[in-house]
Amino acid sequence: MPRPTVALRDATNQLTADESAAVLALAEEAASVDGSQALSEQFRLSVQSRQHAGVDHLLATDAEGLLVGYAQSRTGDGPPSGELVVAPAARRSGVGTALLASLPDGIRVWSHATGGAADAAAAFASANGLVAVRSLHVMGRALQDGLAWPPASLDGRYAVRSFERGRDEDAWLALNAAAFAHHPEQGSLRRADLVQRMAEPWWDPAGLILVVEADAPDVLAASHWTKVDPPGGDVGEVYVVAVSPDRQGQGLGRAVTVLGLDHLRALGLHRVVLYVDEDNVAAVRTYAALGFVDIEVHRQYARAEAVDRTASPAPG
Repeated sequence: MPRPTVALRDATNQLTADESAAVLALAEEAASVDGSQALSEQFRLSVQSRQHAGVDHLLATDAEGLLVGYAQSRTGDGPPSGELVVAPAARRSGVGTALLASLPDGIRVWSHATGGAADAAAAFASANGLVAVRSLHVMGRALQDGLAWPPASLDGRYAVRSFERGRDEDAWLALNAAAFAHHPEQGSLRRADLVQRMAEPWWDPAGLILVVEADAPDVLAASHWTKVDPPGGDVGEVYVVAVSPDRQGQGLGRAVTVLGLDHLRALGLHRVVLYVDEDNVAAVRTYAALGFVDIEVHRQYARAEAVDRTASPAPG
């Protein structure tokens, strides 16, 4: 196969509706072969909405103009992050390498592949001089049986209620930003991102559980955003657990996690999954104590020389 043509779509040359549809179709075709999604939720949403603020889209086409690969880069705090996907029939023909070469210097590229596809992704990374720099664990447990979790324990200072549209957006975004100030993806969530998710078929305000001050119910101390996607499925997700930094050490993270598990179990779901950074040792321990076990691990890769340039001592 001749070297593919890689075209940039950005704010000055925007992704069209037809191109967006083609990318999403390519991603689904790849997922059906690989058994896992190459594009994570935020990256798919950016394709779907044809977002360009801080986002670039790269389209790889063959000699006949057919889409054979796609990559996306996102800027924010820290190094840019990226994801890419190649059509199954066009693999091992230089498409992935061409896309990778077109991404910004210093980018960190996610692989969400599992099983044999994860081995192929690791081999591709190694062949292109990339090393693993971050690990994201997918953990899960049964909801209706297995190890029982303890009841949520909250003292009288706090009350529990569900998210209310038109009331809680700003407060929740402030809580999320504070709780994930050092998280390169979740900490950068903005009002438009929240609105985008609230428009998704799986959105359910009852599944966004808030721990508030009993005497000031608009003051948020912690939250647990649960998710059921697809709606009507039998697997729930611990989507986002956030605790205000000035409330840490009070057991709120464990308590609000349990409240979310109770909610998902009451829906009749059979299993629950979550995603947690390997470096978040406290969260991993909390989830393990609640009966969660590893299912798979996703990796983020970067060029070794870029890692060396940005390396800094670990916080003490």
